[in-house]
Amino acid sequence: MHVLLTNDDGVHAQGLWAVAEEIQKDSRISRLDIIAPAMQQSGVSHSITYLTPLTPKRTVVKNREVWVVDGTPADCVKLGIMSLLEQPPDLVISGINEGLNSGMNAIYSGTVAAAREATFFNIPAAALSLEYESELDFQHAALLSISRILDLLQNLLSQEAGKTLLNVNIPASALSSDQDNEPVCWKVVPMKLTRHKDPYIVGRDPKQRTYYWSTDQPFVEVPGAGTDVDSIASGAITITPMSFDLTDYDLLKNLKL
Repeated sequence: MHVLLTNDDGVHAQGLWAVAEEIQKDSRISRLDIIAPAMQQSGVSHSITYLTPLTPKRTVVKNREVWVVDGTPADCVKLGIMSLLEQPPDLVISGINEGLNSGMNAIYSGTVAAAREATFFNIPAAALSLEYESELDFQHAALLSISRILDLLQNLLSQEAGKTLLNVNIPASALSSDQDNEPVCWKVVPMKLTRHKDPYIVGRDPKQRTYYWSTDQPFVEVPGAGTDVDSIASGAITITPMSFDLTDYDLLKNLKL
C-alpha cells in the first residue's frame, strides 16, 4: 500500500515522525510520502488556501525527502493528491496530533480535516491524536496504534469505503496501561455532541488593547458513557468513524416548502 502522511503540527513535529517510523516497519507499505505544513496549523479546521499561491518545497528532514507546504493540512492532502504525487495514495494518515481531537473539537481540528480531505477523493484515512501532557510519548503511541489502524484502513480499502475516515484518540492512561502490561481497551464510539467549557481569558496587551484568549479547557466527564470523550476518560483508545456528508436526512424527508 502507498501511504500519504501529514499533520497539522508542522513538518518537524515529533508525532509525525513517530508515525513515519512505524509505517516504514510495516511490510504492507510499499511507499510512504510525507507532505506536511511548514508551520503549526492547529485549529484551522478545513481551511483551504485560495487568496495566495502555494509554493511547496521539496526538502530533506530527518534524512528523508519530504514536501513542505506553506498552507493548511487540507492543502497538503489536496495539493499532494492533485499535483505533487505521481499517483494518488491508497491511504492517508494524519498525526499524531499534540492533544486530543475528541467531541466537537474534531470539527475545529486541522488534523481531522486533513483526513477528511482524503475522503473527498474516495481515499480511506485516519486522524490520530494523543492526549496532551507535559511529556508526550509519541513513539509509544505510534507503536501501540499504527499497526491496528493500518489493519482497519486496509479493510476499508478492500470494502471500497473510501468516504470514511477514522478519528482516533489516545489517552495518556492507555500508554501507562501498556507499559504495565495491562490490556489496553479500544472502543468504536460516536463523538460527543455537547460543548465543553472553553471561556476566554480577558486581558490587555502592552498597548492597552483588550484581548480575548481561548483557554480550551478540557471536558470534565464521568468515565463509562458511550461517547469518545467519556470513553477516553475511562482510559480507552477511541475510534470514531466519520464522513463528510453533512446532510440531515431526517429533516430532508420532513422539511416542507
